[in-house]
Amino acid sequence: MRSRLRVSAALTAAALIAAVVPAASPAAAVTRRAAAARPPAWRVVHVPSSVVSPADLRDVSASGPADAWAVGADAETGFRKGTPLILHWNGRAWSKMALPGVLRPGFLSSVSAGSRSDAWALGTDKSGAVLLHWNGRRWRTVGFPRERTATMTSVAAAPGGRAWMVGWRNEASGATAILVELWNGTAWHIVPTRLGRGMLSKVRVSANGDVWAVGFDADFFTLIAHEHRGAWTSFPRPAEPTGLNDVLGRSAHDVWTVGIILNQREYVPTISHWNGRVWTTVFVPDPTKFITQDLSISPDRSGRPQWVGAEAGLHPSATLYAYYNGTAWLGVRGATALRGVFDADTVTAHIPRTNATWGVGGSVRMSSQGLVPVRAIIEFNPGPPA
Repeated sequence: MRSRLRVSAALTAAALIAAVVPAASPAAAVTRRAAAARPPAWRVVHVPSSVVSPADLRDVSASGPADAWAVGADAETGFRKGTPLILHWNGRAWSKMALPGVLRPGFLSSVSAGSRSDAWALGTDKSGAVLLHWNGRRWRTVGFPRERTATMTSVAAAPGGRAWMVGWRNEASGATAILVELWNGTAWHIVPTRLGRGMLSKVRVSANGDVWAVGFDADFFTLIAHEHRGAWTSFPRPAEPTGLNDVLGRSAHDVWTVGIILNQREYVPTISHWNGRVWTTVFVPDPTKFITQDLSISPDRSGRPQWVGAEAGLHPSATLYAYYNGTAWLGVRGATALRGVFDADTVTAHIPRTNATWGVGGSVRMSSQGLVPVRAIIEFNPGPPA
């Protein structure tokens, strides 16, 4: 289990937009409702030939149909040991971006696009932690407090040109203390949270500007952190011993998380929902029985959850996802056929102003040296008719 192919022509921006244009007739409306109940099919998208295998993509983010970013590494000599990689979608094709001064070995694990001229990417390179900002013309490195001593895991662009970053710092006692930083448009600053010891692994900014993050507390119990109007609080957590990988917070009364239940017998992929009073955990029917954990959750254009990216383990035959049709979650096969691999990861990102979704990831095989990356994966889903 991880801690986290060549097939079709590039999709056009027009195709993305056409996928979500509503039909006008009553008959078409009935057709749209029926289609919405069925999981839309995924399509394989060409990975640029300039990406050197073995390669892996770990995160994806879009600001619109003609602007998306995916990050990871290529030319890998081992798991998460390669050349830091950023790909850009311009509405017609994905291309590999130049990263002057970012040296191997390294890996980029988080990306967030606020607009065409504002995106962030986070990971490591030869010198240690590396944080990159896109200003509409080029990527440049940006320093931040505790850059050489902290472990920062996730970055999220926010309205007004701001951004959030989470992780942890090591204390002299050997414990880890939660670390949250905020970009105010000019510089990064450490934000007091009073969340105490522990670590945060993922941060998201909701449509209303609230910030949500997941990780573990000092006792390694699940932690959900919520920022609202400048105040950080610890949020109620699911009762199960769950490790969380992602969160989608629509409001304080409508929160979704994805991850894995850890017990002595098996790993169980989970999707959990908070309705303002209690948590309900959903066990998604998996037609292949190969989903080993849920990695990401992304919404449709209304903000309602739509897709979950998953880890497909135990020698899967295809990438795997979970789809929410408005009533129930369903396990869905992706578009990438897999052969001779140990497992494959996919994470998802909603494409704003559409119902469409990007999925990216990579496959690995098992060797005597451990997990060895194989190929990067890019997929596209048009979503149900609007």
